[in-house]
Amino acid sequence: MLSQRSLEAFRAVIECGTVSGAAENLHVSQPAVSRLIKDLEERTGLQLFTRFGGKVVPTPEARELAAEVDRSFIGLSAIEKAARDIKGGKRSTISIAAMPAVAHSVLPDTLVSYQRERPEFRASLQSMQTHNVVRRVSTRASQLGFTSPTHHEYDIDLLRTIELPYRCILPEGHALADRTMISFDDFAGQKVVAFERTTATGMLMERAFARMTNGPDTKVSTHLSTLVSALVLRGMGMSIVDPFTAEVHRAQGGIVRPFDTGTLFRLSIIKPRGMSLGPDLEDFLATFDQTLSPAVTP
Repeated sequence: MLSQRSLEAFRAVIECGTVSGAAENLHVSQPAVSRLIKDLEERTGLQLFTRFGGKVVPTPEARELAAEVDRSFIGLSAIEKAARDIKGGKRSTISIAAMPAVAHSVLPDTLVSYQRERPEFRASLQSMQTHNVVRRVSTRASQLGFTSPTHHEYDIDLLRTIELPYRCILPEGHALADRTMISFDDFAGQKVVAFERTTATGMLMERAFARMTNGPDTKVSTHLSTLVSALVLRGMGMSIVDPFTAEVHRAQGGIVRPFDTGTLFRLSIIKPRGMSLGPDLEDFLATFDQTLSPAVTP
């Protein structure tokens, strides 16, 4: 087997053109370099250098071999650099699974802020329904999950649950646009874009509407908050959403008003059971908290 040290000596002699120069670069004696070159010649069966005018001249075989050695050393250098970057936190990759309300709003803003301070940072962000977020985190396919509260307890750790106020979203020019606060009572007789009852917000809306004498006119229902906002913007009705989607709705020209209800939108942050967060994930969550503040301001 060829020794790493003999290949280093061979490469140094090729680059310097002299044994003395190679010895100086490698911080060894000239006889040590000569022994390493001789060992390499014996192991390969190749004559690698000839002497001419006080210099060692690579043979054609040596030049062919040097091309392969260079490729090998470039690969090793890349590996060494990657190891240094990983140790220094410059090559971190964070895998995140999140419910659409968060994945399409506050998390992209968080990633932009986080990457601004860490140019080498990499991330994988997957948007999916709550049960799939829990599945990905529990199987360690994702390091962090942002989801509705779950009763799944065995393969995940709950980092914390955040409670946030709902917002009412309206299309431009809606009759209720001049209200400073909206409640479920204001939905009476109005066109509504609802959430599917399989979602926490959908169940909240269904229970509230069931208690009303004059209920709203539900035109369409969907399970995605981004679709709810898109339909409201197009005049299909009014709705309630999480504060993240509400901010996106406002940025797209829609109207957002505070919503008066005793129930709050709940967001849980989870990780695989027993997994240590480490400094990268801790810093990411701190950036998330900073990004979160403007989104929940009325």
